[in-house]
Amino acid sequence: MMMPMDTINYKTLPEIKIMSQGGRIASFTMNEISRHIRAGITTLELDGIANRIIEARGAKPSFLNHEGFPNSICVSINKEVVHGIPARTKIRDGDIVKIDLGIFYKGFHTDIARTFAVGRVSRKIKNMILTCKNALDKAIHNVKPGNSIGDIEYVIGDTLKKGGLSPVMSLSGHGIGRILHEKPSIFCDGKKSTKEKLISGMVIAIEPMATTGNGMVERKDNGWTIISKDGALSFHFEDTVAVIKTGYKVLTRSNKPDKIFL
Repeated sequence: MMMPMDTINYKTLPEIKIMSQGGRIASFTMNEISRHIRAGITTLELDGIANRIIEARGAKPSFLNHEGFPNSICVSINKEVVHGIPARTKIRDGDIVKIDLGIFYKGFHTDIARTFAVGRVSRKIKNMILTCKNALDKAIHNVKPGNSIGDIEYVIGDTLKKGGLSPVMSLSGHGIGRILHEKPSIFCDGKKSTKEKLISGMVIAIEPMATTGNGMVERKDNGWTIISKDGALSFHFEDTVAVIKTGYKVLTRSNKPDKIFL
């Protein structure tokens, strides 16, 4: 999707509160979608479920019609990394399913993504999914004023590579707010103490993306879906995080733990 705009937009505490409200809708929607992911359901059915939940809570799906994207959520399976278009494709036992969704609520966007393993999946693949999730968790714990975007990128890349995964470097996380994709860009690997400094009021979407292969990707003929170039499995996690004076606030998580093995 579009590249971030040129300047960082800092948010006030009341604006972060609104984004937190939208983030709770995003988290609830993701949890509800996960309850329906199973062998035999189509990705288009999941899209419909998401759309109904979002609109019932007075919000709108950020992705629908964004630069022409035709659906409310992205559903990417196996070698598809991101931007999978919901269709009549049925999910199968053993599939690795990535759900990415955005919420537009009271003038602000929030963004969340999760990876789910459906049915019988090897312990090795489960560990790789957990590695990608762990990369997100560790990155979030490094969000605080005075640290840098490079510090976040380094932690993501280091965690992924130590877990046997290859970071996807041609895609990135991003700032987020009134516009879905803002500055700064946050890649899946980097160097400590480089790039923009984290300042209270920044809100960022951190999203580790990785594959079991070489990390190289390409775009499918539909113009949207990004797949691993070598056909390797891929994983994707994302949360929207606010930088506050005391550290960070995750806007897209509830107290309910994620259930990623279905």
